[in-house]
Amino acid sequence: MGKKLQQTFLASLVPEDTLGQLFEMLPNVYFFVKDAEGRFMRMNPALLHAIGFRDETEVLGFTDADFFSPFLAHGYREEDRWIVSKNRPVRDKIWFVPNSKGLLVCYLCSKAPLHDRSGRVVGIAGVMRDARSAGAVIGPYEDLKAAVDYLNGHFNESIAIERVAAMVHLSASQFQRRFRALFQTSPIQYLLQLRIDSACQQLQCTDLSVGAIALENGFYDQSAFCRQFQKRVGLTPRQYRTRFGKNAKWSPSSP
Repeated sequence: MGKKLQQTFLASLVPEDTLGQLFEMLPNVYFFVKDAEGRFMRMNPALLHAIGFRDETEVLGFTDADFFSPFLAHGYREEDRWIVSKNRPVRDKIWFVPNSKGLLVCYLCSKAPLHDRSGRVVGIAGVMRDARSAGAVIGPYEDLKAAVDYLNGHFNESIAIERVAAMVHLSASQFQRRFRALFQTSPIQYLLQLRIDSACQQLQCTDLSVGAIALENGFYDQSAFCRQFQKRVGLTPRQYRTRFGKNAKWSPSSP
């Protein structure tokens, strides 16, 4: 009886009133909806403000690739595709998302597939919480917080993993195992991610030379920087600047 009553009630609601309205009122919960192509269909004010926008119309129809570096956008999109293809949710996954100043913020993210009336997956809905206010759910993250904060703040310096591990009272091997279990990547690969993302921001927003950007982001060999950049982004630094730099003749709808 109760289940049938619930179904009858929910079916009577106007669809627009059932999706996202409550999230408009929650300042510390970040809510979004994407279609199956990864285009944003809803975003609540808290998330808009966090990533540097004022009105939902500024993001509707755009994708992660329009707002974030190719490296970060690729990771977000791959997870979305997995959810759509498998028709399964993802719960309490840690993601790093740039804020309005380009600094990476740690969020605890859960996503679920959305279905049309025929049962076909047509998109995803996601909820994020700032890791600093997510409480006991992120206990494993809190255990490594000092090390993660150090990597985030010193990624452009020469870093010894043994020293970082000691900050959280672990051996290097223990730290690497726990880090990989939490972030699905190694500390070294995470460090490279931070450096490449910072380089993307500088290629987009500054006129610094490729060599200067390499040095500023902890690469002491420009050739090594270019190899790592192309491997992760799919473009050379110069190609990336030509396409996405501040003088590029490019728009989000460009191929």
